[in-house]
Amino acid sequence: MDIRAPSIQWPAALNSAGPNEDPGIMLTGTARIAGVDFLVSALRMRDGMRIPDYKDDVSEKIYETALNSMLDDVEDLVNSMEPELLAINGGLYLLWMVPVAQN
Repeated sequence: MDIRAPSIQWPAALNSAGPNEDPGIMLTGTARIAGVDFLVSALRMRDGMRIPDYKDDVSEKIYETALNSMLDDVEDLVNSMEPELLAINGGLYLLWMVPVAQN
């Protein structure tokens, strides 16, 4: 039996959320599914490699260790070390979303 999927309202744009030296490495936005907000995140990845696409002229310390652990967490969620990447604005991004916590 098929069950109708709830409607998804995607963000009109994703906002840069990376460090000042490379704001486009991380993008975020909010999607809404059946009245529930979801945080949409996208991490720019190096083509053909399992690492974020750091700029050569920016110190890796600037990017913080959180970016590396994020990749491991997403790979655990999708049960794959090679999740599909999405082309956005000339880069390849790993995209995921999680429900926004209500306090």
